[in-house]
Amino acid sequence: MNLARCEKGHFFDGDEFNVCPHCGVPQQRDMETVAVNRDDTTTEVATSFTAAIKEAKEGTKSIDDSPTIGYFGKAIGSEPVVGWLVCIEGNHLGEDFRLKGGRNFIGRSAAMDVAITGDSSVARERHAAVIFDPKSTTYLVQPGEAKELCYLNDEVVLSAQELKVHDVISLGGTKLMFVPCCSEAFKWEVSNDSPDQTEE
Repeated sequence: MNLARCEKGHFFDGDEFNVCPHCGVPQQRDMETVAVNRDDTTTEVATSFTAAIKEAKEGTKSIDDSPTIGYFGKAIGSEPVVGWLVCIEGNHLGEDFRLKGGRNFIGRSAAMDVAITGDSSVARERHAAVIFDPKSTTYLVQPGEAKELCYLNDEVVLSAQELKVHDVISLGGTKLMFVPCCSEAFKWEVSNDSPDQTEE
């Protein structure tokens, strides 16, 4: 078995699949291949993955390989930008990060929606999250799952707080200014069929 890991962190058998069966990302040449070592926890991951593949082949269990589709993705066919975070201080000075509907996780890992790479004072995963609620056209910032703190306009964020135009979110040595796209003046048009009412 050639245990491979896609760029989103999913493990799969590279001999069986050319693309990740979990997210549909094609196998890349630089994809990490994980050696199965009986002396560490990799064995447990490989064993459970092999069992899942076997169950799927035998028809006793199916692997859901369809990606999750967000509110806009189901309603209008794509996930449009709903706003931006613009770095005004830190390693990414002058760069912008696109926000989409739902939760946008911020962290140092390249797998995060807003990847603040190179700032070791930012948690690797889920330092904080910026949320866009398409039904109420509301933007929120909330603390993530990491122990590190985030700040909104220099005030610590301990629970979800509403974001306003040009608010500044601080994480470690990075400051991000919030710029919304959707507001009372502009909203992405959604068809009359609510995503919740669409048949699967």
